[in-house]
Amino acid sequence: MQPTDPPPQFRDPERRKKIEAAFPAVEAYLESTVKRDDLVGLAAGIVIDDELAWFRGWGHRDPARELPVERDTVFGVGSISKTFTALAVLKLRHEGRLDLDRPASAYLPELDAIAYPTRDSPRITIRHLLTHTSGLPRMGNFAEYPASPPGRADFLATLDGIGLDRAPGERRVYSNLGVQLLGPLVEDVSGVDHHTYVREQLFAPLGMNHSAWTPEDVPGDRLAVGHERLPGQQPRPRPHWRPGAADAAGGMYSSVEDLARYAVWILDAFPPRDEPDRGPLPRAALREALTMTTVNRFFAESVRDGPARGGVQGDGLGFGVSASCQFEHVVGHNGKTLNYRAVLQMLPTRGVAVILMTNLSSISSTVLPKDANRVFDILAATDALQPRQHSASPALVAAAGELARLMGRWDQTRYETLMSADYRDAYPLETVRQQFDQWHALIGACRAPRALEVEDPRAGTFELTCERGALKIELRVTPWTPAQISSFTIHEAAGLDVNADLQRAAQVTADLVARWDERKFKAAFTPSFSAARLRTNFAEAGELWGECRVGAGRVTGPRGAVFALACERAAPELRITLAADSPAIANWTMRVPGDGPCR
Repeated sequence: MQPTDPPPQFRDPERRKKIEAAFPAVEAYLESTVKRDDLVGLAAGIVIDDELAWFRGWGHRDPARELPVERDTVFGVGSISKTFTALAVLKLRHEGRLDLDRPASAYLPELDAIAYPTRDSPRITIRHLLTHTSGLPRMGNFAEYPASPPGRADFLATLDGIGLDRAPGERRVYSNLGVQLLGPLVEDVSGVDHHTYVREQLFAPLGMNHSAWTPEDVPGDRLAVGHERLPGQQPRPRPHWRPGAADAAGGMYSSVEDLARYAVWILDAFPPRDEPDRGPLPRAALREALTMTTVNRFFAESVRDGPARGGVQGDGLGFGVSASCQFEHVVGHNGKTLNYRAVLQMLPTRGVAVILMTNLSSISSTVLPKDANRVFDILAATDALQPRQHSASPALVAAAGELARLMGRWDQTRYETLMSADYRDAYPLETVRQQFDQWHALIGACRAPRALEVEDPRAGTFELTCERGALKIELRVTPWTPAQISSFTIHEAAGLDVNADLQRAAQVTADLVARWDERKFKAAFTPSFSAARLRTNFAEAGELWGECRVGAGRVTGPRGAVFALACERAAPELRITLAADSPAIANWTMRVPGDGPCR
């Protein structure tokens, strides 16, 4: 077995200090939300890496006795319970006691009473239940908040004749009922009730000593009294919610302190690495649960004077998973009951989590999730909430050095040793040699590769120091020994003078953005361009960015360059390639650097 590459690391030695510097702003914001929503009590925590780094409590866990909200105050967590039920299922899978892709009725026979919509409908699997793709309705044929808690037999009897909204696997529709059924399934597979299984297999190993499935099991006087507020009235206590045998989807109680321990364990699953697993489940199983498997929503919104907003939301195995223009991986769950609201949101690649819990249910279920997102925004404003970064592997650095030597002096034997067979098959030898010779003529011999950006240990962008400037290249090497280059691109050179033809072409393009001129267009562009289409493109660019001045240029090849533009409303780049046999523009693009779906 070959040694693995080192895992990515947080690079900023001041990261923790910078994040902590935002805590006063977080506190001020959350204090304003307590006043905004007139909350009875609010518990808030921020986890950084391996500890609860910050906690604040507002209001009372029990106003009648004036007991404050503390880090071990216990609240109902609602649907955050689903994540624990899901991990109990994965624990049983890890023990070899169930298969996520077998029909769930193999483990819970009462599921055979369900009526399928078509003869060719696949049977419901455990994976369907975990990902809300079972076709089961959101709620079952029983009261969500019953007067008395249903027992197992009564709960499962409601399945008799229940129909699916659609064939399993066809579409994602959030189903409390689907996850509720995993409670009895865990019991049948494990041989103990699911409360006991979760308590022994998850709570106890993680040190979650204040977490429970019933209010009576909460130790001491730690339980916050749940409240509701009717319009125009003061908050009033509510009786405990008792979902009985259907509690696997939302009946759990926990504290900020305990959920912080849970979050620390989950965050520790990232990144993949060689060291031994710690905790109730392997890190790989946690990462599997936190990988988006179904998509619930995609959204994108252009903003004229700012970056675009967009993202995708879906499900892992029991966890909500999303990605946005700001954060590439957000996981967690929200929770609500008639007594409480709660949210746990985590940024696994950035090692941070936010926990918010309140004992007032008369606020929208979206309030705490939005507040958690705002806390992330405040932390991100420090610029310390960056993801871990990879280091270039020795093989990647060595390959960049070999490319530099090949740029200085062509050697076919070295080229065939350096490049993978796949690369040599895709690119004719003479084409590659011509490219190297042209760049050598422009920039001279090169040496001393310096990593600029590392995508992963075997792929990155480097700068080569050359006789007449610096060359920017991107390459990837193969995951075998000896490593070979499987792809590479020469992007541009800094320090070279851009030739007069390219300078003129850039100025004409900027002029056409400001004001269309048919004669200038015909003189500057190859006949392949449509005048009508290009006139529209230039008009749109002018409307978007205004008039532009041509700034410094960087050579992208013997016939190409990229220019920085100073426009009235932005600073886009203009990339131009001239025809091989004339100074006419054969290709051009104009865009803001880094432009893409999140710009």
